[in-house]
Amino acid sequence: MEEHGSDGWRYRGTISPRTLPSLRRHLVSWLRRRAGDEVGRQADDVVLACWEAMANVLDHAYHGRPGLIDVRARIDDDVLIVTVADQGRWATLAERADGGRGLRLIQALVDGLDLRSTDDGTVITLTWPFRVRHNA
Repeated sequence: MEEHGSDGWRYRGTISPRTLPSLRRHLVSWLRRRAGDEVGRQADDVVLACWEAMANVLDHAYHGRPGLIDVRARIDDDVLIVTVADQGRWATLAERADGGRGLRLIQALVDGLDLRSTDDGTVITLTWPFRVRHNA
């Protein structure tokens, strides 16, 4: 289920190889509406970091099979906050063959990152300074 509101964008539902590209398109569309086309490269960094976080959920939490994801994006006081949450179980970095390359890519693209894993799933929160277009 995709939701748009005055306070942000949210997708709660299934993530799969088929739904992942549409999540990216919807996030880009929301960013453009909120900040305009002038966001340029920053929007590219945001979308790439979020794509990587969502792809990691599919790959690591659900091992390539469909699973539940909750993605939220909002802008508070010129800070863009995106959370990506799952209900899967991730392997530790030591157990994974990729050694955390996706996480390092995300870290390079964001201003702030918080990653929390519990037995109930993982939540990653990404933040950027982000000027909103104000309509006259």
